[in-house]
Amino acid sequence: MKKILMMAILCLVFTISGFAQFKRSAFNHVGLNAGVGTEGISIGVAAPISNFVELEAGVDILPKMLKISDKMNLTADATINVQGQTVRIPDSEVDVDADFSRTAFHAKANIYPFGGNSKFFVAAGFAFGGAKIAKLSGHSEDLARFINKYPEYEDEILKHVGADLSDYNIKFDKNGDINADLRCNSFRPYLGLGFGRVVPKNRLGFRWEIGCQYMGKLKIYQNGEEVDVRKALNDSMGEDGGDIADIVDKLKFYPVLKLQIVGRIL
Repeated sequence: MKKILMMAILCLVFTISGFAQFKRSAFNHVGLNAGVGTEGISIGVAAPISNFVELEAGVDILPKMLKISDKMNLTADATINVQGQTVRIPDSEVDVDADFSRTAFHAKANIYPFGGNSKFFVAAGFAFGGAKIAKLSGHSEDLARFINKYPEYEDEILKHVGADLSDYNIKFDKNGDINADLRCNSFRPYLGLGFGRVVPKNRLGFRWEIGCQYMGKLKIYQNGEEVDVRKALNDSMGEDGGDIADIVDKLKFYPVLKLQIVGRIL
């Protein structure tokens, strides 16, 4: 009976001491995490500095599956004068792909204002990379053949040819290709808040986080050159184009919502 009682006391002592021994100091634990959210699929590593601060770094991947394929109309409604003869620029359909995949890296400090094992936190940090938010590509073989047939009229042909995206007209290059993308700043400061430790006391845990990245002014590039968005929209849409350009100018923040599984390996 005494042996059983002694074993029970020892188990209780070791259990209590085990809980008491868990503390967070500079890099004395290591955590791994995986999540999903508006930034895509995230994988990261984390370590504590104290009960009040944890550091985290990782990568966010929007996968290639976020891709849309469609057809657009190549519109010209124009002619060129070839040695005194009028030659009409052909109309055709263009296969286009819109690709939203990108990869970015992030680094954050998670601050727990109540210390201890409290789980509410405020996050500050940055994301880097993934400047191209969306990419549009396409090809018109009919246009490429027409330009090859009349190479000396290349500039005149391209001036009259475009593909209609809603009310916006996208220009082709000399190879009959469309290449356009929407870009933000490569370096994006971040602020957020949430609930859950990125280095949990237990081996496994969950957390959520909301916040926003400051993207800066959005820019549109066509064939590697920046486009004056306001002028392009005004040319294609008239007064309505200016209203849309005003909205684009105000879109400077990217919303972040993330759900994570977190684990502690040390």
